[in-house]
Amino acid sequence: MPYRLWKVRFLCTDPACKHTLSSGGLHRRVRQVLDIDRFYNLVTETLICSKCRRSYLSWNREILEQLDMAHRSEFRVILTRRYACDIRVIRLLRERGLGNGPVRLIGQLKENHSEEWLKRVACYTRACAGFISKGCLLTPTFEEPPKPVALPSYKWLSVVYSQDILYRLEDIKASITSTYGSILKLDSTRKITKKLSGPAKGTAQWLTSVGNEMGQVLISVLTAGEGPGLDLMAGGLVDRYEAAGVDPPVALYVDCGCCKEVGETKLKARFSGWPNLIVRLDIWHFMRRLAVGCTTDAHQLYPTFMARMSACIFEWDAADLNKLREAKRAQLTGHGWTALTEKQLDRQITKEELELHCRRRTRG
Repeated sequence: MPYRLWKVRFLCTDPACKHTLSSGGLHRRVRQVLDIDRFYNLVTETLICSKCRRSYLSWNREILEQLDMAHRSEFRVILTRRYACDIRVIRLLRERGLGNGPVRLIGQLKENHSEEWLKRVACYTRACAGFISKGCLLTPTFEEPPKPVALPSYKWLSVVYSQDILYRLEDIKASITSTYGSILKLDSTRKITKKLSGPAKGTAQWLTSVGNEMGQVLISVLTAGEGPGLDLMAGGLVDRYEAAGVDPPVALYVDCGCCKEVGETKLKARFSGWPNLIVRLDIWHFMRRLAVGCTTDAHQLYPTFMARMSACIFEWDAADLNKLREAKRAQLTGHGWTALTEKQLDRQITKEELELHCRRRTRG
């Protein structure tokens, strides 16, 4: 009830009216809201425009959008036609990972609701037992405790999760479009488009992504082809840098189309807004081109060959490597490992620890 409790003034959403709304009392409909361990009831107030006689409910989106951020965050419910869901339930779905989906969440909610219902039934029977122990002329009778409310399906949770994404769409766009970089990497894949299903199946052939030197994704687009289909994406990236006043990137690494004997490549023309951009073949595809002339991926020595080639091209930063060795030696000394040689110490450093703590560069 933002009008009654917070004294917020709202305007009619009709462009021809824009008159101040007034309170019309509480609305007669009460919504049941799904929470983590129970259902609770939600009521709202009716707002009426005295000029055009239009009425609004305070939980409607056109009213919520007129609230400031602090008051808007107080309303934490996502409404659908039949059910309503607390935002705390949907937050459990935002961290999507292996096994974390609507089906698992419904099972967890059933367990939470069952435990809360049993606790309330125990409190109810304890209160009833107090009346019986007092001793009365007439034996008191008690109503059965209410049955637990059935939970909605996992499909409904997916719908609510989609609505939550749509509500945060502008924030998501802002966070994505505020990501930049000085060294970019452009790559395309068919693996993602093969997973499209329903009406979207067969509508795209390539997923093209552009990342920066920090591993952050600047943009991802679905296209029917790698060539002219990327013109809008390239133009959008150039405009984004110019609008934000950010210096253009220095280098762009690609998997093909980086070299041409005469004139500029199509990729260089596509990013013509960055005339000083250096387009190069990235190291991984450079290694793959060398490996194609030697053997196939199925050969037993292929992984060994690629590992040795990677060791010839890349080197670990010496300062980072020394710090990692010192930390590893201190850790092993605490576990009783003493008098370790450099070779023995290097054997205890895993590949994951190297990638996590040390930078890597090309030898030149």
